[in-house]
Amino acid sequence: MFTDRSLDAVSFDSQVSSTKSELSTNVQTTEISYNENLVQTVETRSIETQTTDEKKTKPNVDYDKLAQFLKRVTPSIIEALDESYGTNAFEDYDSKTNEDTFTSTQLLQKINTTNEAESHMKVTDMCWSIGGGILAVSQGASYHETWCDHLSKIQLYNQTKDGIFMDSPNKILETNACVTTLAYHPTEPSILAVGLFNGDVLVWNLRDDVSVTSISVCTHGDTVSQVYWKKKSLNDGSLLVSSSKDGYMFIHKIVANFTIADLYTRLKIAKEHNPIENVRPRSAGGTRERAEECGLCITTFDFSSSDPIFFIAGTLCGGIYKCSIHRVAPIEGDETLVDPVIDEYERHNGSITCIKFSPIRNLFVSSGTDKEIRIYDFQEHTCLRAISFENTIVGLTWMLGNSDVLATYGAGSNIRLYNVTDGRPVTTIKFEASDRENTSCLRVNSKKDLVSIGDTKGNVEIWKIPRQLL
Repeated sequence: MFTDRSLDAVSFDSQVSSTKSELSTNVQTTEISYNENLVQTVETRSIETQTTDEKKTKPNVDYDKLAQFLKRVTPSIIEALDESYGTNAFEDYDSKTNEDTFTSTQLLQKINTTNEAESHMKVTDMCWSIGGGILAVSQGASYHETWCDHLSKIQLYNQTKDGIFMDSPNKILETNACVTTLAYHPTEPSILAVGLFNGDVLVWNLRDDVSVTSISVCTHGDTVSQVYWKKKSLNDGSLLVSSSKDGYMFIHKIVANFTIADLYTRLKIAKEHNPIENVRPRSAGGTRERAEECGLCITTFDFSSSDPIFFIAGTLCGGIYKCSIHRVAPIEGDETLVDPVIDEYERHNGSITCIKFSPIRNLFVSSGTDKEIRIYDFQEHTCLRAISFENTIVGLTWMLGNSDVLATYGAGSNIRLYNVTDGRPVTTIKFEASDRENTSCLRVNSKKDLVSIGDTKGNVEIWKIPRQLL
């Protein structure tokens, strides 16, 4: 089926293509030529203008009509200018937009308001003018063994164009007793009310730099605890409210360009009593029971920011009372003496040292010698929240930037801030000074973003505070 077969080999010659031809070619761009043409306008014009001299004529002015016009509009213009001091329309305006953001408190300067002979005097109160450019500082003795016979003073420090306050006061007002409380008028920048340890209430008109004298508004039977300018109603005029440790509150109308004080009404809390005693303490003469005299020491008060006819009063024995300035309830048949109380709140276990209404909420805060601050709803009898301290709190001040933040100060140099909505401390703002004695007062200048702090050695600190920090 298969057989072997052998064949001869076959071969063939290889074919190689011929050599390829090569050609070399050069490429060159043509030379670029440039042309330059000059262009010049050849047309020119010349125009001359000449003004002609005209003889000026003197305007015909009726000075009588001008005087009548100025007399008619001047009161309204002055009133508008005075009211502009109290406006907060430009509080958040900052013209220094190119500077670095200010994010912490800064101690700008420290002023010593006493000399060697006044080493026993402390800063009792301070207040800022409504424009924020003047700081009034009052002095008083740290301790009184008997009735006050100290010669005291009120020092007015003006801010310079550089934003710094002078080390020496621009003006000094002298008093015949220690000053306990100060209050600038809310719309009149030159009116200052003062309460003294001996019970006197005075008003200064600082507009006249030549003759600076005070008018006597009234005299309480004991130390004046607070003076307050009530917000002007439609027909109220200027009302000055003063409270005293004698248990009375006086309301005066200041009329005739702040030269005459007319008594508007007298208030006294008839329900006040000392809860730890079966009977009220005897009167100063010891001849009759205090119950027949009704009422005890009023230590502090504050008016509602939403409805200024209501105010809260605190007393020596820890009582906190809701009051109305329009309530008519004569005491013991005396039509001139009215009990303003309409309700009572949960009491402190010590004397009330300060009461502050919230500027934006329907609540108020109180502090007492029981080392507590309490937060109350205006409509509730019991406190919403209580915060305890190691030392007694003597003063409360609302901060700027956040109307819910409250500064507390008192025995000791520390100043603590709290948010009243939750009771938590605010630690982003600090006012720390190693050489500060017990803090006696703290006041906020919302116009200049400043805080002034006074101590029991007569020193005043001026701090700069950032508005947007809180």
